[in-house]
Amino acid sequence: MPKQGNLLPETLQKYKSLIILKKACSHFAVEFILIIIIMLAVGSNIAARANSNYSANAKKSLFFVYLSKHPELNQKLIDSSESVNLKLAQTPNLTKQVLAASTIEKHETEVKALTALPTLSGSALQKPNPASSDGLLPKRDVEVYVVQGGDTVSAIATAFGVSAGTILWENNLSATSYIKPGQELRILPTTGVKHVVKSGENMSAIAKKYDVDLEIILEYNNIDSPEHIFPGEEIVIPNGIKSQPPSPERQQYLASLQRNDYQTADVDPDFRTNSAGLIWPLPAARRLSQGYLSYHRAIDVPCNRCEVLAAAEGIVELSGWQSGYGYTIVINHGGGLKTRYAHAGTLRASAGQKVGQGQVIMLSGNTGRSTGPHLHFEVTQNGRYVNPLTVVPR
Repeated sequence: MPKQGNLLPETLQKYKSLIILKKACSHFAVEFILIIIIMLAVGSNIAARANSNYSANAKKSLFFVYLSKHPELNQKLIDSSESVNLKLAQTPNLTKQVLAASTIEKHETEVKALTALPTLSGSALQKPNPASSDGLLPKRDVEVYVVQGGDTVSAIATAFGVSAGTILWENNLSATSYIKPGQELRILPTTGVKHVVKSGENMSAIAKKYDVDLEIILEYNNIDSPEHIFPGEEIVIPNGIKSQPPSPERQQYLASLQRNDYQTADVDPDFRTNSAGLIWPLPAARRLSQGYLSYHRAIDVPCNRCEVLAAAEGIVELSGWQSGYGYTIVINHGGGLKTRYAHAGTLRASAGQKVGQGQVIMLSGNTGRSTGPHLHFEVTQNGRYVNPLTVVPR
């Protein structure tokens, strides 16, 4: 039997053990409840995140709602939650960033494609080119542009990426032609010319005419076979050059070069000159603009409407307009010696006339194939050209 003195301490020890066990069970119960709450919170968070934004649902979490009502349980966790929510709110949405970047890039591409269209003075093309709208196929269509105020042919050509000549040729304009607002210009899809096939023409002749490789023409116009062309068909000649018809003045000049309108006279083969030698035929000028060369068997003395003298006595064998020479006189001095005086403005001697040395036979001019008023002076001996400077004192 225990002593009376030890009974109280033993009893106290039992109560103490019971109290400790009770506290332990109570602490376990609290942890168990917290675990259940956490599981419920996690489950609700998973369901909520499937339908809403994570940062918004974090604030709706049952666990954090519970903690917010009982901050004394874990204040640090509450503070960490608020910090996380703040950072999430400041972070831009990645999906929106990608879509925004894609939208901006698409917009910039569309703007570049729009600004690349050849528009001048705020005017758009009347006829766009659908064949080239995707940027993958070369342009094939002829476009029409309406001229605006301030436009020039060169500016329009630059906008369309063709040469100024291409626009002039296609619209039958010359380099001196004027364009005016409202005027419609046809623009070829590339630098070159348009050719309308004529009856009897073939592709080889067309290519030779414009000095462009046949294969380039066939490929550009999608022609499978050179034989598959027909009269009236229009084809584009890339980098072709259209020869402009000469002006009326030029036509007249070219015709004059081929003109022959002169008189001739027969000279007795026994005729001989009484002159001791040849004299300088143009007293007013002695400077040469061109000397005696392999391709120019004469000397040129520039002078406008100056008196030209017979270099020696002789008989005028030819007088009149001669192809290339213009107004010309040829004097036969006998013994196979002849002199020619060309490009005259006015003739003063006629065929068959006998002239003395130093006699005025013409006034210098600029007729025939001439680049300026001058005397073209030739000397021949038995049909062979002689440098005049070797037989005429200067």
